[in-house]
Amino acid sequence: MSELQQDDKFQWNNTIESASGIQWAIAEQANGIVAVIVNSPGGILTGKQVRVLAEIVGEDGVIKNTRRMTSLLLIPKERVTVALEQLQAVGLRVANLHKSVRNIVACPGKGLCSHSRGDTLELAKALDEAFYATILPWDFKFGISGCTRNCTGVQCQDLGLMAESRGKYSLWIGGTESGMSPKHGVLLRKGIPREQVIPVVRRILETYVAGAEEFRVELGEGARTRLYHVLEKTGVERFEKAIEEVLATRL
Repeated sequence: MSELQQDDKFQWNNTIESASGIQWAIAEQANGIVAVIVNSPGGILTGKQVRVLAEIVGEDGVIKNTRRMTSLLLIPKERVTVALEQLQAVGLRVANLHKSVRNIVACPGKGLCSHSRGDTLELAKALDEAFYATILPWDFKFGISGCTRNCTGVQCQDLGLMAESRGKYSLWIGGTESGMSPKHGVLLRKGIPREQVIPVVRRILETYVAGAEEFRVELGEGARTRLYHVLEKTGVERFEKAIEEVLATRL
């Protein structure tokens, strides 16, 4: 199975250009203002970063918080280049829209929520560092919940993780929250240790990419192939086998 490819390079020249096909969250709106969505796994921003976002939009500007825990900035086109430099200076990155991993949503987690059974925010950060700008067939949405209250709807994400006791996680794949036919994903595995989450997720993404290529003709050339489309072709067994292989090598 081929390794995942990443590409976090893009150019802004009054329009966005990306050689890999990843669609970055910079787009001119109907009124000529440019919308820039800022990547922030788990919705976390430092005070310094918040101040910079306020500086970018100005005193009368607008920052819109999105449902995926990102900040959407509305900026005049002539100020976008400087804004991107300001974001980079404080460790912020532009979010992905399509053909990569979307901003990772996570509840407050253990230490902040009395109900949570495990880490969520640090895990969201680690997953973002590992998979940001990964080239994929289409959107890929992560959700992480710290308990069965399930504030982030993990079953309705492409990949959902729910904290269990003793530092382990349950894993769902193949859900979708958007469109006219939302669906719950499949519970793939319980009891995944924290240190094995990233290797397991990597294998799932690799299996998704391989399946999308294998069934490319059936799914349609240039189709917006989500994980659940691949699952419908391969069945869940291929993904179960893939992660069991990962877990077995680390026993």
